Amino acid sequence: MNLGLQNKVAIVSGGSKGIGKATAMELAKEGALVVIVARTTSTLGQTKAEIEKIAPSRVIAVKADMTNRKDVCAVIRETHRVFGTVDIAISNIIGHVIDPEEEGPHAGNFEETEPVDFFTEYRRLVLSAWYLANEASNDMKQNRWGRIINIGSRTAKEPVRELPHILPNVARPAVVGLHRVLADKLAPFQITVNSVLTGNILTERNQAYFSWLAKREGSTLEDILENRYQTVPLKRPGDPIEEAALIAYLCSEKASLITGQAIPVDGGVGRSLI
Repeated sequence: MNLGLQNKVAIVSGGSKGIGKATAMELAKEGALVVIVARTTSTLGQTKAEIEKIAPSRVIAVKADMTNRKDVCAVIRETHRVFGTVDIAISNIIGHVIDPEEEGPHAGNFEETEPVDFFTEYRRLVLSAWYLANEASNDMKQNRWGRIINIGSRTAKEPVRELPHILPNVARPAVVGLHRVLADKLAPFQITVNSVLTGNILTERNQAYFSWLAKREGSTLEDILENRYQTVPLKRPGDPIEEAALIAYLCSEKASLITGQAIPVDGGVGRSLI
């Protein structure tokens, strides 16, 4: 299927690993010009090299923290310098659940959190999405075409009762609300805005998280994963490429009538009708 993405310019936040990486590679395969953004130089370089093998001269890598507005503006400037415009903006910020590169988790129950934690999480998840949409939509308005997508979590609709994720569980629905409002505001410019709600995608980071959770609960990784996927109707985890395929479609001409939606990719585990 020709998705009509040839020479469209796509910024992919969190584009060096996991779902962001799979999305960047899928867009490059479809002929898009891709800007991958992340905070870690080494993984950026590795992913850039992998994409160049399938799409030479169609990718640049920019080190930036997309929760910082100055960094977001710098990414836009570099994209303009190399590719001239922005057609697609994909925000992909991970909530404070666990960071394998740091010493400890940022999860917590109600009793373990402080007011400042909520402000931090709101800035991290909600404002970062607003920064990118606000800056990138200027080009899209002029072009009268654009795609804005947030890679979020299925917990925006249904928080997982068993997991101590109060901070992202509170902030994630706000991102979906933001994108729903933006969908209305930007529709006259033929800009679509959607959220993809990740669930049960087994990235390297998720494997690290489940290992931490097993240690916390005095269990094993195998037991944690087996229990986790017993509740999934398809009885298996998803591969990042399966979510990336949906994101690429939502970026395409074929999906021009889909906007303001929050679409779960979770193997059917979600029970909400809407």
